Amino acid sequence: MAEHNSSDGFPASKLERSKIFAKTGLEVGKNYAQYLADRVTGRGGDADERKSDLNTQNAEALFREFTRLRGTALKLAQSMSMDTGMMPDEFMEVMAEAQYSVPPMNKALVRKRIRDALGQFPEMVFDSFESEAMAAASIGQVHRATLSNGRDVVIKVQYPNVRETIESDLSVARTLFKRLVSGGNVDEHFEEVRARLREETDYLNEADNIDYFADEFHRDGIVTPRSVPEHTTETVLTMTHVDGRHLDAFLDDNPDQAARDRYGQLLWDFLHEQVASNQRTLHADTHPGNFLFRDDGTLGVIDFGCVKTLPQSFRDDMLRLYRARMAHDEARIDHLLHELDLLHDGLSASVRDEIRQFFDRYGSLIVEPYREPQFDFGNPDFRERLHKCFKQASELREVAGSPHFIFLNKALVGLLNLLTRLKPTIDTRHSLSLLNDELEAMNTAPVECPQIKKPSQTEA
Repeated sequence: MAEHNSSDGFPASKLERSKIFAKTGLEVGKNYAQYLADRVTGRGGDADERKSDLNTQNAEALFREFTRLRGTALKLAQSMSMDTGMMPDEFMEVMAEAQYSVPPMNKALVRKRIRDALGQFPEMVFDSFESEAMAAASIGQVHRATLSNGRDVVIKVQYPNVRETIESDLSVARTLFKRLVSGGNVDEHFEEVRARLREETDYLNEADNIDYFADEFHRDGIVTPRSVPEHTTETVLTMTHVDGRHLDAFLDDNPDQAARDRYGQLLWDFLHEQVASNQRTLHADTHPGNFLFRDDGTLGVIDFGCVKTLPQSFRDDMLRLYRARMAHDEARIDHLLHELDLLHDGLSASVRDEIRQFFDRYGSLIVEPYREPQFDFGNPDFRERLHKCFKQASELREVAGSPHFIFLNKALVGLLNLLTRLKPTIDTRHSLSLLNDELEAMNTAPVECPQIKKPSQTEA
């Protein structure tokens, strides 16, 4: 029999979760009604301050209740706020502060979850096991342990009934989303989200992802864990431990520019190597909690639940669009925006113009780093223009583009957010070479850029 409401207060039944969603909606509505009343009567001070206070109150209400829900609800809230820039600043601030403050399961439930998954309580499986969680997140929490051979490992324990809540949570989210946006392919986008969430709640799938990235990318500068198959099931994942500091702790120590540059380069090249690989498989959860800044100068990469393999045709069209942007080929850009379903015949002329103008601004920003041999992500002008683009994205009310954009954008926007916080100067030549190799393999002209010096006839 399913555990509908576990002893740690995790509400798993559709009825319980619907009640919490409804309660949250009422609280948000009450906050908004008070804001409107104050605006009419002129109470409450400055209009911008009142709007900011409203956003903060609603963000805190949402996070408080979504923390109780955990699972899909919390993951969607964190993703919308932190990864895509689709929410107001106040939402981003609340979610950022609460990223690591999800309450863990109680110790008895953790022991039971491990026994149910592995057949024995943790003290019988591992040489040592720390009952206090290292961290608790949206889908599960992690514990330190050691194997009988002395190897340090991390145990990821999934909250009860997370998979069973996906359908009900997405149903509520879809209803809300359809009130905010229009477009014929909303359901296709939700199907994409559902598929990735189901993969993310299957720890056997994550173990395969861990070993894939360990084989492909564990090299100089990048450190990844390895799975421990004999102690891994769908709901309990055992992997080797990778140590290091998260971005906030790293920045708190006021690192010098050389350290910022080194880690920024590793982050930048890591994403490009994924896009340019034959497998086209991305670590799509690019947020600060999934990267570790290690004392030896290497970059630790963890949490491989959210992984997206791009279809060949989609990846190739994205590279062709990059090529067209670099060449300022407007006709080719327009053609590819249609191929990628960002523009289509069903749009009104005004909406089509709005979307085209937005993607022209955004696309120009995305290719800007490739136009010079080195690019400074600490440039405040670039950061402000990027943030403005994220703001403009939140104003679009038309669902456009292939569903494959969801997790590509999650990876790309997450990377840009990381880099603008880290403020490195990165060398773009290696990434440009990787993309050019792929373009040439597609029989598409490579990008010609001032940073590449062609030999003269006498030099040749």
